[in-house]
Amino acid sequence: MYNNSTWRFFVGILDFLFPKRCVGCGRVGSYFCESCRAKIRYVAVNESICPMCERPAIDGVTHPGCRTRYGLDGLTSFFRYDGPVRKAVKVLKYRLVSDVSAEFVGLVPASSLNDVPKADCSIPIPLHPTRLRSRGFNQAEVLGKSVAARLNIPVRTDILRRVKITTPQVSMKTRDARLGNMKNVFRAVKTIQNGDIILFDDVFTTGATMRSAANTLKRKGAKRVWAVTMAR
Repeated sequence: MYNNSTWRFFVGILDFLFPKRCVGCGRVGSYFCESCRAKIRYVAVNESICPMCERPAIDGVTHPGCRTRYGLDGLTSFFRYDGPVRKAVKVLKYRLVSDVSAEFVGLVPASSLNDVPKADCSIPIPLHPTRLRSRGFNQAEVLGKSVAARLNIPVRTDILRRVKITTPQVSMKTRDARLGNMKNVFRAVKTIQNGDIILFDDVFTTGATMRSAANTLKRKGAKRVWAVTMAR
């Protein structure tokens, strides 16, 4: 086993050989330089939306008229999906720079975390095994573990499985196409005993992925499923 000083030495060597560069401008030093941090837009409390219809909603709680037995109960997103945040997500997803996650999650204000309801565990949206093998890691799981650590709740990756490879939701032109694309995508392999679940993903775009996963979890016994994403 390496002691702390030996580990810091190796980290220092790696930082020297492969210096961190800002995801926004490429400046050496950190993944988010001070200039690019200033460009990050946070989702304000009065900008919360219902995860079912995507219209404004108080505290992100699902509208009474949108509420269904197997639907999402609410949504909390920390950042607007643009600028350095958009670039950070792309770096994580496509360039395999997984260690950007800790610095990224560190930008989430404590006040935003306080908006997340109490839960028994956090479940990250899983990748299909084929994509997991090609990418090497699940960005939702990497980010979700850091967020869950700050929320002081466990992460469960043994409940939800992705059993169908799908076309990216952003390429779907209509709502019906998005819903059809996500049909029968997930399977819950364990029964949930009336638990309150945080369902985590990197970005909330169309919402179809989260709604499909929530449907699966509630049919397996989840009492409440609240969506949390880094950005939308």
